[in-house]
Amino acid sequence: MTEAYDLVVVGSGWFGLGAARAYIQSHPSQRIVVLDSSESVGGTWSEKRLYPGLKSNNMLGSYEFPDFPMKEEIYGVKELDHIPGAVLNRYLTDFAKHYGIYERLQFNSTVSLVEPTESGWTLSVTSPSGERKVKTEKLILATGLTSTPNIPSYKGAETFNNPFLHAKDFCRKADELKGIKNAVVVGGAKSAYDVAYAMVESGATVDLIIRPDSNGPVWIAPRKVTPLKHRIDTILNVRALSWFSPCPWGHEDGFGGVRKFLEKTSIGRILVRGFWSIMGNDVLQQNQYENHHELQKLKPWYSVFWIGSGLSILNYNTSFFDMIRDGKVRVHIENIDRLAPGKVVLENGDELVADAMICSTGWKKESTITFKGLDKAGLGLPLDEKEQANLSLEYDTKVLEDFPILENQPILRSKPKKYAEPLRYYRFMVPSGMLTKRNFAFAGMISSVSTAICASTQGLWITAHFDDKLDRQAKSQDEVTHEIMMHTQWGTWRYPCGYGASLPDFVFEGIPYVDMLLKDMGIRNKRKGSFIKELISPYCPQDYDGVLDEYKRKNGIATQ
Repeated sequence: MTEAYDLVVVGSGWFGLGAARAYIQSHPSQRIVVLDSSESVGGTWSEKRLYPGLKSNNMLGSYEFPDFPMKEEIYGVKELDHIPGAVLNRYLTDFAKHYGIYERLQFNSTVSLVEPTESGWTLSVTSPSGERKVKTEKLILATGLTSTPNIPSYKGAETFNNPFLHAKDFCRKADELKGIKNAVVVGGAKSAYDVAYAMVESGATVDLIIRPDSNGPVWIAPRKVTPLKHRIDTILNVRALSWFSPCPWGHEDGFGGVRKFLEKTSIGRILVRGFWSIMGNDVLQQNQYENHHELQKLKPWYSVFWIGSGLSILNYNTSFFDMIRDGKVRVHIENIDRLAPGKVVLENGDELVADAMICSTGWKKESTITFKGLDKAGLGLPLDEKEQANLSLEYDTKVLEDFPILENQPILRSKPKKYAEPLRYYRFMVPSGMLTKRNFAFAGMISSVSTAICASTQGLWITAHFDDKLDRQAKSQDEVTHEIMMHTQWGTWRYPCGYGASLPDFVFEGIPYVDMLLKDMGIRNKRKGSFIKELISPYCPQDYDGVLDEYKRKNGIATQ
């Protein structure tokens, strides 16, 4: 029998839970189900993706839902502590149970195909018992950006004969890695450092390989930065500091005049460059890259201004950099030529003994679900390839007119990448051709350092959009196209060393984005107690406690 629902949410990570919670609280009597391909709640933090030592970048207080605090007496995490992966899995499971999501969850259920119908959508869902059809009036895809790994293809891989895996499977294949003496880890992102650290902790020596034609080593910061020693995970949510990041929706914070001065005047741009120079130099000096020849190899190649949400935090129990100084992690800025039995051969001829090889080589930043019966206009803008290319060039000019500081792009070591079209959705959630149908949205197709706040707000915005309760929205296709093009083309210029060319990438842009969504719903976005606090006090999840109840009262929905 075909199952039928009013709403299906696909994915139970931060964004899936945020979306499900908002809709359930607003429609408690509707038929709602959450499908997840995993065996537990959490997405990135699901049980099968955890391994010893894995922690969040964020510290306590910045990585929780607004109205479900991560209390120390319950979860054992202290102030300034990073959150262990197992605690996050427990926290997200508790959240799901508290808000009636868990009872609506179906695990081990993978959605492979989505087809539009006259009344909604039909999903092809595969589970251990076989394939089934699920019908729904409304659909939220919250599969996120870390579902499908990028796995490199190497010559001679079939002869390697030792464990070869992606970091996603590091926990699941832990038994195969026991007793490993020499491991090769590929990648320069934080996940590569995490895997290397865990392998050294288990007794291995690690060769860390970073491609010379990549974006290089990750920017990784101590817990506190700048001469004033602000928490790195909350300083990115200080409203006044967000002014130093040029952004097309930045004016939504109500300080458009200050932003224009910083963006449009030569003096303003000098101040912007000075701010980012202070930020970057402080991190470089604290990390002391120059005091060891191996550490020098991990010094970031590009200004922190250009890197996007890949910025990470040193959250280890002991010093990762000491592991490098002690020779337990050896860094190679080299390409891999081929694999051989138990060896990785570099292009310079060096042969590395490899009892195992773990690739922290990123993710395919796209939905893994196939859509049937939707043409180009269904998921993108209603344009052919030539029209889209011309429009992209037109908006390149507009972006640089509004944000001249972006014109002086960094010279990248990496080869020019041929990206598919960026994810061009209204408010980064709804394809333009589906706006009037009010029955489909993506949640979490953004990369942000403000995950918990964005997940909660996106979820509520989608509910308001589905119910036609937004106070403002684009009124014409031209208006929709202008916003989508301005927002997405800006990304290609703003974060060339991040994800900007393919998807929304937020650092200081997260709180202005939340401002925009809250104003769409007619909910106050300035939530501090005074003007000074509004400018210099970091926005944290607890500042948005009560937003859902405000929305419900405003729209005559009974609060519980």
